Amino acid sequence: MLKSKKRVADKTGTSDEPLKKKTNNESSNNSKPSKFSKPTKPSNGSGGKPMDKFQGKNFSGKPSNFAEKPNKFASRPGNKFAGKPKFPMKQEEGANNNKGEKTDWNKFKQEKKDLKMKRKQGKDTYEISIEAKQIYEKLKCRKTEKKAELVEKLFNLFSTGDTIKKVVMAHDTARVIQCMLKFASPSVREQLSERLMPLAVEMSISKYAHFCVLRMFKYGSPVTKSKLVDAFYGNIVKLACHNISSKILDHVYLTVANAKQKIYMRQEFYGDLYKKTKDDKVKTMADCYMETPVMKASILSAVKANLEHVSNKQLVDNSLVHAIMLEYVKEMEEDKVEETVTMFAPLIPLMLTTKDGCQASIICFYKSTPKNRRAIIKTIKEHLIKICTHEHGHLFIIALLNSLDDTKATKKAIYDTLHPELQTLMANQWGRRVIEWLISPGGTSCFHPTFIATIEEGLQYGKKDKEVRRKEIFEQIEEPIASAISEQPEFWLSDKHIGLVTGEILTRLSSEHFVKASTALAKLIAQPDWSVSVEDETKEKQKKKPQDVEKIIADATKQKTKQRKQAQKASKTQYDNADGESGEAEDQDSDDDEKEKEEIATVNVIGIEEAGLHIILKKIIKNDKERLAADAATQTFGGLLVQELSEETLKSWININRACFILLNIFENNSEDVQQQLRNLLKKHLAQLKKQKFNGAQLLVKKLN
Repeated sequence: MLKSKKRVADKTGTSDEPLKKKTNNESSNNSKPSKFSKPTKPSNGSGGKPMDKFQGKNFSGKPSNFAEKPNKFASRPGNKFAGKPKFPMKQEEGANNNKGEKTDWNKFKQEKKDLKMKRKQGKDTYEISIEAKQIYEKLKCRKTEKKAELVEKLFNLFSTGDTIKKVVMAHDTARVIQCMLKFASPSVREQLSERLMPLAVEMSISKYAHFCVLRMFKYGSPVTKSKLVDAFYGNIVKLACHNISSKILDHVYLTVANAKQKIYMRQEFYGDLYKKTKDDKVKTMADCYMETPVMKASILSAVKANLEHVSNKQLVDNSLVHAIMLEYVKEMEEDKVEETVTMFAPLIPLMLTTKDGCQASIICFYKSTPKNRRAIIKTIKEHLIKICTHEHGHLFIIALLNSLDDTKATKKAIYDTLHPELQTLMANQWGRRVIEWLISPGGTSCFHPTFIATIEEGLQYGKKDKEVRRKEIFEQIEEPIASAISEQPEFWLSDKHIGLVTGEILTRLSSEHFVKASTALAKLIAQPDWSVSVEDETKEKQKKKPQDVEKIIADATKQKTKQRKQAQKASKTQYDNADGESGEAEDQDSDDDEKEKEEIATVNVIGIEEAGLHIILKKIIKNDKERLAADAATQTFGGLLVQELSEETLKSWININRACFILLNIFENNSEDVQQQLRNLLKKHLAQLKKQKFNGAQLLVKKLN
């Protein structure tokens, strides 16, 4: 295209002039129309001449202005674009570039800074906040004395008008209020709390002010805390549906509110009727329609709507919400079961952090269809280790294991996921209960009869016989468990709690797997240098702790309410982060607690002499008599241990009372062949045994003779 134009210019001899596009008339005169030619456009009516598309442009190498076109908005009345150039910014940039001027960025930044300062100074709280922050810098310093006077000075500063409301919502001055609540005298703290009380709901949903609410709960008097809980009435559902206030509400429901206040908080989920007025007769959801059954449908629909609102925002990890869920799943109608379970299925991992939530999850699982059960198992699979090691979550796993009919799917979905983390589970008191249920489901040696009765309520939702189900599950898992014991026997006898589970496993294993696991354990026990680490109890007894009344009360409260749940930990982390941002303003009591925290002292003890393991070994050896009664030719734990005993081990054992009792138990609970082997081993050491004065050695000598 360019070459053809160049040739035309050469022929005409006007190479310096801009090329002009041929008009339709010219092209029609010079050449015949082809089937590919574009249709001609009508002329603009100016003397019959067509409008040139490139008119006003210069192709000589220098840029020129565009031809001015009429503004189509100019004729409209009240048009803000009338008379304005089409491309003003481009023209300015081009002008600046032509002039060679550069933007002074330092001047630009300074102007922005001055504008920001001018806006701040325009606020009526600017001077007060500046003065308050200067006092705050002194107040948060640890070395500052008479902090109560500084707090009183700040309180007087904020007492004018509605200053306190504006200050508490700001990101910088909110920390001043937190520091005041921490260091104020009881009277000033009470007055400050009273000023903040009407703002409690607004502060709870504020990004910065909600830390002040947490401070009020931490440092306030019992009366202040009770009034603060009452200030939430009428907005409980609103607070439960907010990301920030939901954590505060969880903290209030678990640790601050009394029984009556908890009932009032739950009532607001039953409908708008209970937001303004409370009823002392209504303690549960069922009490709402006990006298008027017609209201049941409306109340259940209101509760369901509130729960849907909370679940849509993923704020289900809340103890108050879990309590409402439990009441709802107990009272819901049969035709709403599947819909409810479908709604709660993705939220099951968040519901397992409290007792009420766990019970609600178990009921949902029992009443769900096979499709929903598979969905629930898929949801919890990635969180399985955390759930199994949780105080309440492990109950859901046990209920699930006890009610699923498809044992192969149970082994694949549950045990295969747990097996790589078997040691993690065994090291945790709740994880051990899951393993114990897999090994000995419904065993009274591991579980309380009341717990067993509660779990077996789920059997009515299954079709397979419970004994058949439990036998099938154990047959699938005994081989990997026996292999795990044979690979790391030192772990399975490292602790008295783990040893109890090990003893239960050996009792249940079949002959082949029993020999495999018992041989590895016997080799470990027979080592002369076998030792275990235990806590040094002597130091704990000698250590004197200061009689701090507040600390004792806090510990008692913590023990009563047990551990903080997942949502509480998150809120506490946020609270600590806010304190960390304020520099050195940390609690003196927290510093003292950190100094008192020390690593638990441990000492190495000879394994055969450790009290807990001694009892476990005796139980394992006593089980040999039952094995021999079932099959006289089978191998026993005592027999395998005698085969592994060396001369060096025997020399050390005959000087230990508990070791002699272990040898005595082997002699009493095993066959004559094992007894004869033991006699032959101890024949050389009989004289030394007779010199010992402890009971174990004396009884062992009598048996040998």
